[in-house]
Amino acid sequence: MTVRIAIVGDLDPAKHSHRELEAARSLLGSDVETTWVATDSPAMAGIAAGTTAYDGVWIAPGSPYADDAAVLSVIRFARESGLPLLGTCGGMQYAVVEFVRDVLGRPGTHAEVDGVGADNAVGALACSLVGEQRVVTPVPGTRFATLLGGASFTGVHYCSYGPTAATLSTLQQHGWVVEATAPDAPVEVLSYEPHPFFVLTLFQPQIGAIQWGRVHPILHAFVDLARRTAPVRAVALAAQQLAAEEARPRPYVHQMRGPRHRGWRPLVALVLLLVLTMLFMGAVTVPFGLAGGLPDDFETLDLSVPTQLWMNLTLAALIPASMIATRVAYGRPWGRLFSVTGRLRWGWLLQCMALVAPLWVVYLAASWVVFGQDVLPRPEAWIGLLVVTLLTTPLQAAGEEVAFRGLVVQAVGAWIRSPVAALAVSTAVSAATFVAAHGSMDVWIWIDIGSLAVAACWLAWRTGGIEAGIALHVVNNLAVTFAGILLGGLEESYVDTETTGSPVSATMSVVVMTIATALILWLAKRRGIAPAGRTTASVG
Repeated sequence: MTVRIAIVGDLDPAKHSHRELEAARSLLGSDVETTWVATDSPAMAGIAAGTTAYDGVWIAPGSPYADDAAVLSVIRFARESGLPLLGTCGGMQYAVVEFVRDVLGRPGTHAEVDGVGADNAVGALACSLVGEQRVVTPVPGTRFATLLGGASFTGVHYCSYGPTAATLSTLQQHGWVVEATAPDAPVEVLSYEPHPFFVLTLFQPQIGAIQWGRVHPILHAFVDLARRTAPVRAVALAAQQLAAEEARPRPYVHQMRGPRHRGWRPLVALVLLLVLTMLFMGAVTVPFGLAGGLPDDFETLDLSVPTQLWMNLTLAALIPASMIATRVAYGRPWGRLFSVTGRLRWGWLLQCMALVAPLWVVYLAASWVVFGQDVLPRPEAWIGLLVVTLLTTPLQAAGEEVAFRGLVVQAVGAWIRSPVAALAVSTAVSAATFVAAHGSMDVWIWIDIGSLAVAACWLAWRTGGIEAGIALHVVNNLAVTFAGILLGGLEESYVDTETTGSPVSATMSVVVMTIATALILWLAKRRGIAPAGRTTASVG
């Protein structure tokens, strides 16, 4: 597995320390891939956000940097995330500044950048060490001492600044350890103990790569830890990228066509919907049967209060069936079944209902006049029927929308790459299955019922959810059922295998659905729910 190391710094071939670093890159191992990342490069943001797949960061010498703030952000990410970090010379200085500012909450100024002051976390060394050599001695008992077997060595320096004595004392009170010193320096190697590898050196461990073809063991220790953590980090990054791709905005028809999409998932969702629907409908039917609340003849329903309640609750069972099928088949939150926002937008649903309710009053009144209907006797239990209708018909209508405009549309849409083609095919399938479920073989009834399906699918595309479709369905069913209860003819309000329509009734349904769709889209554009384009899909 390739180990990726980011060398954060502004490469300058005129600097001997950078030429040595360039030579050192090939000595770190055949599986190691090192990349210079300029501090003012856009790639710095990816490292600081953890979205770029690096297994370790080496903060190279050469401060001040082209973008000090970007360097501090990368250091902070490495410190907080556990990403192995090696800071040499300038890397040491900036890691100290970052900790003092972000953890201790102090100014943490740098004498070279901010000028000499009482709040310097990094100050000038007693004497410049540019090109100087001095003996570095590991502190007994430290990890650095263990790495070197306690032996001292001659370190080469190209540095003029380091942590102040006061800062060093404070750091040691907050988990930092001095791991090596020199005769005239209180620190040569500094590490942050809570971190797996957060090591800073004053000396330059890459020196020797050009002349002797070897580097200091601290570099190999850094790479070894990056090598051990690379598989874990790769898994974490893959999960992060998967989550980002899952969250990428998509049209409603493609909500289930995420990075984990497989052709079998929609099929599983559809099969589960059928199985779970039968199970839940059975669970609803059993207590009604035991209580004697089921109709004696299913062909000619006697619409009593128990029968009305049973029919509505069995169709409401489509809601949990669809939600569970979505979660199991796709492994995605079932909120995506309701809208691209991942939830049911209750406020938007209620606004749509309020907007179209007056339209249905006009529609029913016009139908009454056009077809010359008469007022018939009310059912004997009309008050109970009104209560059951008010409380459960919205659930029945919502159940049909969740199943036919939700799960079916998204299952079919997931199979088709083009969003527009997915919309067209899923609308056709949704309308056909919705019409077939009602049982009538009359073409005018197909058009009547199909107009609702087509309108709801188009509104789901433009508004990014099924709330508008639910609103149309609920208002239509409530209005028709209330009229049937209060004015008589409730049995004629339901569609069954014997129901027939007419060109006039079908045309009126298409007209009212077209007007309702236009009204909802007008409101959706004003509220920013539907995008400006006439055919553009809402993606959240």
